[in-house]
Amino acid sequence: YVPESLPSISKEELRSWAGLRTSEVCARVMERFTDLPLAELREISASAFRSFNGGVEPPLPLTRVGDAYHLDAGLGPTLAFKDVGQQVVARLLSAYLARRGEHANVIVETSGDTGPAAIAGVAGSPNCEIFVLYPHGRVSAVQELQMITWGGASNVHVYCTEGDTDEQAEALKLLFSDASFMATNRVVSINSINWARIMVQSAYYFWAYLQLRPEVDGEVHFVVPTGAFGNATGGLVAKRMGLPIGTIVCATNSNDVVHRTISVGDMSLAPNVPTVSPAMDIQFAYNVERMLFLVSGGDCDSTARYMLAAQERRAEALPAPLLALVRETFVSCAVSDEQTCATMAAVYKESGLTIDPHSAVGVSAARSRHIQEALRKPTGPPAPVCCVLTAHPAKFEDACARAGVPLAPSPVVEALKKAPRSFEWLRAPPPGTNKLEAWAASIKRAVESAAIDRRKRHATGLKSRL
Repeated sequence: YVPESLPSISKEELRSWAGLRTSEVCARVMERFTDLPLAELREISASAFRSFNGGVEPPLPLTRVGDAYHLDAGLGPTLAFKDVGQQVVARLLSAYLARRGEHANVIVETSGDTGPAAIAGVAGSPNCEIFVLYPHGRVSAVQELQMITWGGASNVHVYCTEGDTDEQAEALKLLFSDASFMATNRVVSINSINWARIMVQSAYYFWAYLQLRPEVDGEVHFVVPTGAFGNATGGLVAKRMGLPIGTIVCATNSNDVVHRTISVGDMSLAPNVPTVSPAMDIQFAYNVERMLFLVSGGDCDSTARYMLAAQERRAEALPAPLLALVRETFVSCAVSDEQTCATMAAVYKESGLTIDPHSAVGVSAARSRHIQEALRKPTGPPAPVCCVLTAHPAKFEDACARAGVPLAPSPVVEALKKAPRSFEWLRAPPPGTNKLEAWAASIKRAVESAAIDRRKRHATGLKSRL
């Protein structure tokens, strides 16, 4: 889903936002897309951002490191930028469900960070049940702990799959295409398939821009590590709403479909390769669909054509006119594991800061000659460059060891190591059985079983009160 139209925000109004807190800017962005009053949106946003940076303002610190600025979006409850969207969207979802007297089932698959953030947003909610799939051996040890240590929350169900993230996404797509099941069980997702995640993530582009250009008197370039392209799409939405973003640099790891799409129009899928930045180990970057729709002026036919070709693994390059529209906003760079670790080491040597491998993919891209040349203006002073840091390094002990940098401590991570663990397996089925269909059927059964258990608990509660 995308909005039927994007609202416009004038430079005059943007200037009036310059001194506002992150939560207030987020509330004002959301006001453009929802039917909730600004006062309620302020309360939702403020509550969400209080869970960041130990409750200290700003929740997303912006600091100068070398020639660029670093926006640290990885200080939320699960130490990942996805907490920004998940904490706000979970509260929005709960507010709407409570208003309607309804219950929803959240189903999400993860490459590492989305799952923990989604669980943290929904755990304990009386309005939601959540089902999360993560790939065995393809997430960091801390990411896994963040998902399998919620045994005390009866509304959390976690599944470890014998597969990769692209297979998980395809299995859930089969489930989501069952209109009867979706409607009967009120199924939603709060990964970046959900438009509200993109809406909320666009807000920190507004806030960061206004810290660097409070007079709204020039461009700011953003560098974004990208997997499914949701973070970068948030930047595109902000730009389309009137924020003077110059170029958005999309940095990928070896799973480089986004880089190939932006640089040469090649959307063909390659094998999913494990890397030191596992949350970006994605080949089917589904938010590219929103990007193509927006840059093409809402051309549904061409958007469908190229997304279906990619999904069906047909080689079909973007035509030159459409690629030119993409490149009006985006440039890209693919970064190897060796470059990632070298950048982690360089940043630590220069500043004493340890950054995580996903953030290092973006910083590496920003420092590359190719990207610096792409951002250089023919005349005038250079525009500020803001690298979006996407996670806390404490989640990636192996990558820090490989880069030779100290692991930044986190009490959140230390507590996880002592917590009890529980999860269920989604195994690869026997030969001759369609794995994706089997997984989709398993999750359907789990949703229906949880609904029966919930009704039993509700009935028991009624009897005890009577």
